[in-house]
Amino acid sequence: MRTIAVTLAVGLALACTPEVASLRECIAADGLVPICDFQNPEDLVLLPGGSWLLASQFASGEGRTGSLVGMRVSDERRRRLYPPVDGPDLGNDAAVAGWGDPDCPGPPDPSQFSPHGIDLQTQSRGVALAVVNHADREAIELFEVGWAEGGPALGWRGCVPVPEAVWPNDVAFLPDGGVVITNMMPPPEGLGGIWGGVRLLVGATTGSIMRWQPDAGWSEIAGSEGSGPNGIAVSPDGAEIFFGEWAGARLVRLRLDGEPSRIEIDLPHLPDNITWSDDGRLLVAGQTARIGEVLGCSNLEEGTCAIPFSVVAAEPATLTIEVVLSHPATAMGAASVAIQVGSDLYIGTFAGDRLARAPFPE
Repeated sequence: MRTIAVTLAVGLALACTPEVASLRECIAADGLVPICDFQNPEDLVLLPGGSWLLASQFASGEGRTGSLVGMRVSDERRRRLYPPVDGPDLGNDAAVAGWGDPDCPGPPDPSQFSPHGIDLQTQSRGVALAVVNHADREAIELFEVGWAEGGPALGWRGCVPVPEAVWPNDVAFLPDGGVVITNMMPPPEGLGGIWGGVRLLVGATTGSIMRWQPDAGWSEIAGSEGSGPNGIAVSPDGAEIFFGEWAGARLVRLRLDGEPSRIEIDLPHLPDNITWSDDGRLLVAGQTARIGEVLGCSNLEEGTCAIPFSVVAAEPATLTIEVVLSHPATAMGAASVAIQVGSDLYIGTFAGDRLARAPFPE
């Protein structure tokens, strides 16, 4: 989201990205408890065992690097997992056969690492983490998740470079080890990116869903076109995908194979990332503001972008939705993801310095 906002600040889009207020105090309000000292924790996954969250931290500002950070839920202890520091890691120097595309050019440049959407899958070879990476290259980076010295550790194992005309936002594993990604819009650089940004602002079609399979490479999924495809999830049997049209304020269900079957429902917000609740519903977080206002978060210099947000739970069979949280941006703003951890809901943002915690409604 941040890279898009910077692009849209060029030319015609500049007038549509006004400055917005920021939250600087780290205090609880309106049912939310903030957890500060993060860097744009845009997406979240819960690691096996349920005691650690892993956050994808967007790069922000000139010369800054993004990272993958773990947080122990019980005491909010942090551990930076990638790029590696002096703490434990599982090795990050070379690709491992069977992980990703054999033509992967090698590990990402840690000094330019810029993670976006993430997903987790338990496979026969171990626990795999897929990460959308921008900056030095557009690729899906694949990590092995392990444990060392009382906490999680990562090891880079391979990658899947995306086609040149694709700008990925989120990623989800398929049961066969392949992935699907949301191609939100054309790559931000150049006139194509500016034109794609203008189309976002008016709710026009900007992208689609792409699928990568180890034996077939990349392909576009028929019937998946939308306005700002953003978060994505795959049904447990791999037969269907669910994705949010961010600029269209819709949730879409689409069958992957066979006769196209697309169902969509309007949402009360601009939908961002999607996670699964413990009872099998889709949790969709998003911003309750106009597109231009949300893109104004690109002007944020400190604190958290004060954009109201909500979280809905959707039944996958019917797409019937229930609003499980609505927040006026007094303790947290510009939510991009919500994930259930036991009896709590943890919320991340694409533009801010904090996570937040709230009770998950019965």
